[in-house]
Amino acid sequence: MALAMLGQHAEAALCAEETQRAFVALGDTGAAGKVSLNLGSVHLRRDDFPQAAHHYRDAAVLFARVGDSQHSVMADVGLADALTSLGDFDEAMRIYARAAMRAATHGLPVLEAMIEESVALLELARGHYRAALAGFENSRRRYEQLAMPQHLAIAEKQLADAYLELHLLPEALALFERALTEFRALDMPDDEAWTLAQMGRAQVLLENTAAAADSLVRAARAFAAQGNGVGEAAIALARAELALLAGDAGAALDLAVHAEQGFAAADLPDRRARAETIRAHALLRTGRAGEARALFGATLAQAQELQLLPVQVRCLTGTGLAALAVGDRAGAGLALVAAVDLFEETRRTLPGDELRSAFLTDHLRPYQELLRMALEDHARAPAPGLAAEVLQQLDRLRARTLGERLARGMDPAGIAESGQPTDTTALRTRLNWLYRRVRRLQDDAMPSAVLAAELRSTEHELLERARRQRLAAPMRYEATATDGAGDDEGASLDIPTLQELLQADEALVEYGVAGDELFACVVTKTDVALRRGVAHWPAVLDALRSARFQMETLRHGVAPVSQHLAILNARAQARMRSLHALVWAPLAGALAHATRVLIVPHAQLGALPFAALHDGECFIGERHELACAPSALVAMRDLRRHPAPARRALVLGESTRLPHAAGEARAVAAMFPQADVFVGEEATLAALRAHAAGADVMHLACHAQFRSDNPLFSALHLADGALTVEAAETLTLQHCTVVLSACETGLADQGRATK
Repeated sequence: MALAMLGQHAEAALCAEETQRAFVALGDTGAAGKVSLNLGSVHLRRDDFPQAAHHYRDAAVLFARVGDSQHSVMADVGLADALTSLGDFDEAMRIYARAAMRAATHGLPVLEAMIEESVALLELARGHYRAALAGFENSRRRYEQLAMPQHLAIAEKQLADAYLELHLLPEALALFERALTEFRALDMPDDEAWTLAQMGRAQVLLENTAAAADSLVRAARAFAAQGNGVGEAAIALARAELALLAGDAGAALDLAVHAEQGFAAADLPDRRARAETIRAHALLRTGRAGEARALFGATLAQAQELQLLPVQVRCLTGTGLAALAVGDRAGAGLALVAAVDLFEETRRTLPGDELRSAFLTDHLRPYQELLRMALEDHARAPAPGLAAEVLQQLDRLRARTLGERLARGMDPAGIAESGQPTDTTALRTRLNWLYRRVRRLQDDAMPSAVLAAELRSTEHELLERARRQRLAAPMRYEATATDGAGDDEGASLDIPTLQELLQADEALVEYGVAGDELFACVVTKTDVALRRGVAHWPAVLDALRSARFQMETLRHGVAPVSQHLAILNARAQARMRSLHALVWAPLAGALAHATRVLIVPHAQLGALPFAALHDGECFIGERHELACAPSALVAMRDLRRHPAPARRALVLGESTRLPHAAGEARAVAAMFPQADVFVGEEATLAALRAHAAGADVMHLACHAQFRSDNPLFSALHLADGALTVEAAETLTLQHCTVVLSACETGLADQGRATK
């Protein structure tokens, strides 16, 4: 075993076989069983899974003869691990269940942790991410309690593997780097090599090609030194993915074939299926659509037999793309819809908004293709029904996280502030101190790089701990494939219902982009219309940047530019007229009779103050009552509501840094029969928490900061600290209107509108 841990597997196997022969000759069945168990582990670490399974079976028989329950359970776990790698998931799960029952009966906590970890690996391979994440975190906690550093490091790395599969890339990379340090300290070269390989994959997806190449080279050298053919095949597959991203389909094809051969030689059908998927995509990129379609179909059948959901989704998507390439639109539509449905079934069960959002970014292609097909269908034969289909496809990806949250209330995997452990509370307290300290230093023009770095690392640690709490929490919401379908809180847009909810003088406009074209869907009570070619999207982006630059001249108040106000005002109006011509004038005819317009903006349009657009005569806010919504589905949900008149208000005006906020707060409070108003040093987080639950309206006048690097830590700055998005999630609120009278609360970043 020592030789194996040092990576000298061939010598370890020879030593074990010689030792086993000696014990058999001596009639020591128990010792011979232990050697068989060790041989299974040696072969398992070499990724020689058929041999590992053979030795584990021998060990189980020998331990049964001498009545050694503990080692018999260990043999069962090893056998199930080998069967998992060989793709025999059902038999492996049966053996795990038997081993778990026996481990609990005999009081073997270490083995219980190992079984939970192993089952998590199986669930990860199948694409059952919720169960896999919970298993990894719970086994990690057990290893931590049992003071088992090697197993703890492996569990951390496996959790990173799950993050990688879910496209939570920076978080995965951080865990890989931490695990790599641990493996080096513990002298675990096999695990170090696999961690480098996975780091390379994460860096590939983060488009850090130089770092990815370095990680993969180091992993390849380690695998070659160990004689690990499976590892070398994994490196070839990662390089194939890198080649595809770089547009070198020929190299990707060769590397994918090499990976397939390596996995086939080791009898690893699940990994071979993943390699075949990459090869099929490479074939498609080289114009061999027919071959690609056939390979996607064959791999899909294999993935269905092995119950590999992630591979099934990618094969269905690939089948749709290949069908489009050969002109089979009907076949493409069926495959792409099947891909979306299967993906949604998996996605719904994930615990936490950031996991669901990250996972979605890696599976956008079938949604995008279905929207493109709907646009093409409408172009061939314009009709309200086809316009409605475009809107349906366009809205599917809008504000998904927010829509799901509203549909079922508070995130079921979320944990209230009162239930958080003391270490999480301590992190929040420290973070709030850091926010106050960093802000004070910035106000004094004395920024501290050290404190800023600590602030960022504390934010990361708080998010990771909160995420792990959700992973370990029992799942209280069982999603199904038909979850919410057909009711007012469903996950799909019901356009006839939306039209019923609109009044005769109301309209909804939802913008979208296809290539460089800005288009819009306009919905009224009697019609659904698609307006193509509204504007050239790059021209809109240029106009938005110019307008934003013009508005930023007043970022520090009027005083510094007071003598230039007339010129600045004229320039600002010119920018608003330009944007009006681009994004609103082409729709003006369709909206002429609408007194109220609901706008669902696209990407950077979310930062545009539509009411300030100017048509040369007046602002459109003077022609229409305007409201923005993150999606038509969310808008429809709010149109259903008939809120009672607002009576009680909670108003905060943080005037220690914004002198006029106090006057604003008092003016707003005077509009309501009952109001709790806090200004200056009284406008605190504590006041907000104490009074938020009873408010019909909350009005917050203060400084704010949008964090494009970490949106969950975008914050409203009150007198005693920052209310971050992450902390706001712990507030208890009734249905109420919340007004954020603060800077940077309507920004968009990199094409994603803030919510």
